[in-house]
Amino acid sequence: MKEAALSCPSWLVMWLLAACLYFALKALTLVKTKASAPASEITAWLLFCPTLNLTGFLRRCAASPSDARRLAFAGLVNLIFGATLLWIAVPWLAKTPMVAAWVGMAGLVFMLHFGCFHIVTAFWMKMGRATEPLMKSPIVAGSLADFWGRRWNTAFRDAMNLLVFRPVAARWNAKGAHWLVFLISGLLHEAVISLPVGAGWGGPTAYFLLQALGIELSRRLRLRQGIICRLWAFAFLIAPVGLLFHPPFIHQVILPFLKTIGATP
Repeated sequence: MKEAALSCPSWLVMWLLAACLYFALKALTLVKTKASAPASEITAWLLFCPTLNLTGFLRRCAASPSDARRLAFAGLVNLIFGATLLWIAVPWLAKTPMVAAWVGMAGLVFMLHFGCFHIVTAFWMKMGRATEPLMKSPIVAGSLADFWGRRWNTAFRDAMNLLVFRPVAARWNAKGAHWLVFLISGLLHEAVISLPVGAGWGGPTAYFLLQALGIELSRRLRLRQGIICRLWAFAFLIAPVGLLFHPPFIHQVILPFLKTIGATP
């Protein structure tokens, strides 16, 4: 058993940890929500719906069929685009491993978050569930707060709002809750990014604390909209991204995974 554990590739550890954390958040959401619903609906949400908003999933909503079709079509286009990045662009860039790794990560995000999850969400919208896309056009975010609060990974946002922000803000204050949410985000990413490789500790946490700082400073500077606000958001999101996806993670998780799925020789 010990030898099997030692031989387990880091990329597999990463995916297993991500799945465990995801379903742990779902379990905590289920306990916190105290929803009264048939077991079949709870099971469908637990296993087959990307959202962490159980209340929304259980709420019936007459969504426009055209909205569901548009989301499904967008998901299909993103899925194809992500696959193109992975199995056409990445092999072409194989001689520059770091570039290939970053393009490969983009391909994975397009295939999963903007592709498969969009298609599954469109299905539940078609079924009359009040679900929303995991990603809501983050590229058009007007500010750093808009990016993290409304457009990027709405599932995680919903879980943090329910489990952390609202209770802490009610007991202490919203500013403390704001910082705590980003601290927890950093620690959870440490578990998925740094733990599988046993290196790069502190980078993901620093990245998310910088996001909290960027939002706080933008409020103090009254950067609410316009090109300056967008550039501010872009700088905080992109400039320190190497802290989040640090070199040990790239070399020990991403590149071996790309090789495993046949994206690199």
